[in-house]
Amino acid sequence: MTFVGYLFRQVFVHPSQIPSDTNLEDQTIIITGANSGIGLEAARQCVRMKAKTLILAVRSSCKGEAAKKDILSTNPGSSTQVEIWILDMESFESVLAFGERASALPFLNIAMLNAGVFKFEWTVSESSGIESSLQVNHLSTALLSLLLLPVLRKTSQESGHPARLTITSSEVHMWTPFKEQKAEKILDRLNDKQFFSDSMDRYSVSKLVSLMWIRELASRVPSEAVTINLINPGSVDTGLHRDGNKFIQTFDRVVGRTPEEGGRLLIDAAVVKGENTHGKYLSEAKVTNMSAFVRSKEGEKIQKRLWDETAVMLESHVPQSKLEEMLRNVDTMGD
Repeated sequence: MTFVGYLFRQVFVHPSQIPSDTNLEDQTIIITGANSGIGLEAARQCVRMKAKTLILAVRSSCKGEAAKKDILSTNPGSSTQVEIWILDMESFESVLAFGERASALPFLNIAMLNAGVFKFEWTVSESSGIESSLQVNHLSTALLSLLLLPVLRKTSQESGHPARLTITSSEVHMWTPFKEQKAEKILDRLNDKQFFSDSMDRYSVSKLVSLMWIRELASRVPSEAVTINLINPGSVDTGLHRDGNKFIQTFDRVVGRTPEEGGRLLIDAAVVKGENTHGKYLSEAKVTNMSAFVRSKEGEKIQKRLWDETAVMLESHVPQSKLEEMLRNVDTMGD
């Protein structure tokens, strides 16, 4: 996909409305990054579609409560139980605690992993010392997906319908030369300050390695156990670049889709689309090719390396027995 093609789709291609008969009664849903932007609008639509329980995964309880109030104000009379759960994606401890809490849910029908960051300078997570975009956009997202798989699988078995795991990805995964692929250890190179220079490229690479890891996860998990897909919402005026200069903020306002449109695309991938999107990447509500590199033989090799490197990096932050159990669960999903 070219930049000109991207601009054309941003300006002229708008997502269709979600079918009016879409119903989420009796379903439990988790959305990360749910207090603003795409996550907030997707949450609003879940309440509109009568979800039984909606869990807003947010970093701050006050922002979560404000989001809950906003959502319910536009859905008066709703019977949806909206819960606020704390999740700090820059803290592995927080992700582990969130996963432990989620594992006790009687059902989890849909999980939308939407939280992400864009850092304009080198920043590390205080609790781990890992570069923030690498941790949030990839490592914590990978860890959370592993933590949620057992309850999603159990829900699939008991309901007779595949539970859903949808990850917010990005077209920018196609826009990087991915120089780090030549390093002996890709993730270690990404976590080395001396190799950080271009913030846009860093965001693109973080989205690329996340996409490749999720693609590998989907290859190991049968679609009937949990249907896993990725969604590119395009550029959305959500405040992701709030720390950037005036030019990029203005670009977001002029070219960016509305948060409601972005939320609609997320709902389309997580709710409307079927089992045939397992392991696929959706853009403009259609299954679309990932980058040529991802689909190449070299990309497939890198994908498996990233799976192993991700597990190794998580070993330093997750109890070994817990990590081994999660990876074993993935390997037995098809049994």
